Amino acid sequence: MRKGLMLLDVIILILAVALIAALVTPKLRVEKEAKIKELSRQRMLWLSEAEMNYFETAAGRITPEEIESLKALIVEKKKGAKSAEEEAPILRYFTDNVEDLIKFLPEDADTMDIGVDPLDSREFIIVARDSFFFSISSPNGFGQIILGNPTWEE
Repeated sequence: MRKGLMLLDVIILILAVALIAALVTPKLRVEKEAKIKELSRQRMLWLSEAEMNYFETAAGRITPEEIESLKALIVEKKKGAKSAEEEAPILRYFTDNVEDLIKFLPEDADTMDIGVDPLDSREFIIVARDSFFFSISSPNGFGQIILGNPTWEE
């Protein structure tokens, strides 16, 4: 009878542990990448919603209640009715400044590092052209949102 482990037993044990680690590691990496991708997309959706809120409220200069009255005023003007109180038009536009968008984020949004991709902390690519166009893109290829429509849901 022998006591203890022989060199061959130790080598077999190390190989068994290495085999198990080799099988488990790719699955953990894939799960981590999926979580990062989902978080990146969630942040882009939050930014997109903030961008739309920013646009609707003319950068915070009008309240949501005033939006409804402005819509009614526009309908009246289209019908040809002249309003006694002609107001100056309120300019609405999109912005590419994340700091401007933070106060327009949805309540459930996490504002910490909202403007950066979670994979490598590079900033999202935000393109805003006045009141006509905006897009938010991940610098790591996790998707893009164009005028509030995510490209990954097509």
